[in-house]
Amino acid sequence: MIRTLTVYRVTRIYLVKGRDERLIKLLKKITYYSLKPPYLKKYVKLDNDLSKAGLLQPVNVPYHVVSDIPVEGEIRKSEMNDLGLKGCKSFYEYSLIIDSEDCKSIQYAGIFYEGPIIEVIDEKRVSEFDNLIMASRSGVSPLSEMRLLRSLYQRKGITLLVGPPEGGIKRKFPSILSFNFLEKQGVSNVRSMEALFASLTILNSIIN
Repeated sequence: MIRTLTVYRVTRIYLVKGRDERLIKLLKKITYYSLKPPYLKKYVKLDNDLSKAGLLQPVNVPYHVVSDIPVEGEIRKSEMNDLGLKGCKSFYEYSLIIDSEDCKSIQYAGIFYEGPIIEVIDEKRVSEFDNLIMASRSGVSPLSEMRLLRSLYQRKGITLLVGPPEGGIKRKFPSILSFNFLEKQGVSNVRSMEALFASLTILNSIIN
C-alpha cells in the first residue's frame, strides 16, 4: 500500500479514528519506517511491531536512491549530522555532495517528494473537505465525469475517501460525490486496498 501511494505521489493520508486505535498506531509506525531513507533506518527504534519490517518492499523515493559511496551531485538527507556515508557529516537536513574525494557537501533545499504524511482525524472532519470524492460501487463512472475530476484536481487537488469492504460509507456520507472505479466488479465486496489501487490508477490516468 505504501509503495503504491508513493508511486502516485499521494501527499497526505487521513486515517479516520475507529474502534481499533492500535491498528492506526501500527500503520503510522510502519509508514514512518518505510519512508525513512535506508541509510538512516538505523535511527528508528525497533520494537515488536517492526520485527519483520526488513521484509517490506523498498519504496525508492528520490532520497532513497543514492550510492553507497560519495557521488558529486547526489542530494541526501541527514540525521544526527549523519549522511549515511562513512566519514561524511552534515549540519543540514538536506545536503548536496560537491566533492566525493573529501566528502564535502553544501546545504540544499528539500525539493523531492518524500512520501505521504499521515494525519489521524475524527469522522466528523471527513465532510469538511471541499475537494472530497468517494470510491463507491453506488457511484457514477469516473470516465463520464473526467472534466469535473480534472477541474477539482486543478483547483485544490483531490482527496479520495475509501471505506471498509463491508460498505455502508455511501449511507454515512450521502452528499459526497461518489464514483465507481471498479465497474462490473466480479465479487460482492472489494478489499479497501484493492479499491484504493484501482481508484488511484484511474484517477492518475484521468488527471494526466
